[in-house]
Amino acid sequence: MMINKRLIGTVAESKKYIVGNVILQWCSLAANIALMLSISRMLAELFRGSASAQLLTITGIVVLLALAVRFFCSIGAAKMGYFSSKAVKKTLREKIYQKLLRLGNSYSEQVKTSEVVQVAVEGVDQLETYFGAYLPQFFYAMLAPLTLFVVLCFVNVPAAVVLLICVPLIPVAIAAVQTWAKKLLSKYWGQYTELGDTFLENLQGLTTLKIYQADEFKQQEMNEQAEKFRKITMKVLTMQLNSITIMDLIAYGGAALGVIMAVTQYQSGGVSLEGCLLIILLAADFFIPMRQLGSFFHIAMNGMAASDKIFRL
Repeated sequence: MMINKRLIGTVAESKKYIVGNVILQWCSLAANIALMLSISRMLAELFRGSASAQLLTITGIVVLLALAVRFFCSIGAAKMGYFSSKAVKKTLREKIYQKLLRLGNSYSEQVKTSEVVQVAVEGVDQLETYFGAYLPQFFYAMLAPLTLFVVLCFVNVPAAVVLLICVPLIPVAIAAVQTWAKKLLSKYWGQYTELGDTFLENLQGLTTLKIYQADEFKQQEMNEQAEKFRKITMKVLTMQLNSITIMDLIAYGGAALGVIMAVTQYQSGGVSLEGCLLIILLAADFFIPMRQLGSFFHIAMNGMAASDKIFRL
C-alpha cells in the first residue's frame, strides 16, 4: 500500500504542506485550462478570418496572466515540497537519534550499525521525496483528470469519457508492478545492509585480518557480495525501466486516442472547431499528472521499504 497512515501520522507536520502543494498545482491547471480556451478560440477565429484586434488583445492578456499564475504556482508548489521534505528529515532523524540514545552503547546488540546509517541517511532521503513529491502528486493526479473531464464534458462528452477511461490504465500498470517491486526492493535493501555490515566489520578488524593473513579471503568474500548487490541493482533498474516504458505507451496512446476522437467528432459535427482544438490541446494534460506520479513511484517504493526498517528500529 503506497499510502502509509502510520508514516504520515509520524510526520504530521507535513500534511499542511502536502495540501498546499496540491492546491497550488490545481490552480496552475486551472490557469492552463483558461490559457488553452483562449488560444483555441483565437485559432478558430483566425481560421475563419474573423479575428478582431480586440480578441487578439484579450487573448494576449489571458496568456500573460495564465503564465504568471502558473509561474508563481510552480514556485509555491516547489516551496511546499521543500518544507514537507524538511519536516520529514527533521522528525525522522531526530526520532532515530533519540532511539539510539535510549538504547545506549549496547545499541549494536539490537540493530546493525550499517543498517542504522543506511536508514538514517539514504532511507530518510528517499522518504523526503515520498513526502515532498510523491504524496502531493498522488492526490493531484486524482484531481486533475476529474477537473479536465468536467471541463471537456461541456465541449464534447464522448471525447471526455474516452480520455477519462484511459487514465486509470496508468495506476493499473503501477499496481501490477508494485507486488513485484516490493519483493525486489526488500531483497535490494537486504543485500545493501549485508554488504555495508560486512564492509564495516572487515574495516574494524583489518589489523587482525592482516596479522592472520586473512585479508585476501575477506576481499574475495566482499567481491562476491558486491557482485550480488550489483545484480540486484540491475534488476531494480530493469524493473523501473520496463514500468516506465509501459506508462509512456499508455500516456502517449491515450493522448493520441483523444486527438483522434476530437477530429472524428469535429468531422461528424459533434464539436465545434474551438472545441476540437481545446480537446487536442488538453488531451496530454489528462495523462501528464499520472505519468509524473509513475516517475515518483519507484522512489516512493524505495522509501516505503526504508520506512519498514525505520519502524523496526
